[in-house]
Amino acid sequence: MKMTLTHAEQMVCMLSAIKWETDTGKTMSNPQRYQKDLSTYEYLVETAEAIGSEWVVAKYFDLPFDPYQQKFKGTADVGNAIEVRWTKYVAGQLIVHEYDRPNDIAVLVTGQAPHYFIAGWIPIAMAQRPKYRHSKQPNWWVTQINLQPIENLRKSNYGQSAI
Repeated sequence: MKMTLTHAEQMVCMLSAIKWETDTGKTMSNPQRYQKDLSTYEYLVETAEAIGSEWVVAKYFDLPFDPYQQKFKGTADVGNAIEVRWTKYVAGQLIVHEYDRPNDIAVLVTGQAPHYFIAGWIPIAMAQRPKYRHSKQPNWWVTQINLQPIENLRKSNYGQSAI
């Protein structure tokens, strides 16, 4: 599902990324990050892209979204139980971590602003199965072929509790 952010929404994402960095001090040295060689500018752009990916999922489900709300891992990115994962790689994989809440749904968004693609979804508990375990990192990588189409989430058993 192709989704687009307006110019104004993209600017809000960048401002939100700067505010996030200013308020939290979570930089590239954050232990939850694997790619630590980014410049400050590259890091802020990645953060803005991640915020943009959350926003397009919220737009898809017609849910309210506050790009300035800092959720950490205590609150879902979107709705009641949707965790959004972003990668700029069109054929990228959905990555789930040990600290993710097993009752949530993970949604993969690919691409770069202003154009994103919602690639699909999977319950985090299902993504954390041994067959998806990464051999060199403490996480799970789920290929897009193993994701459900986003159009199926609302009608699924998971949809009512997640959205």
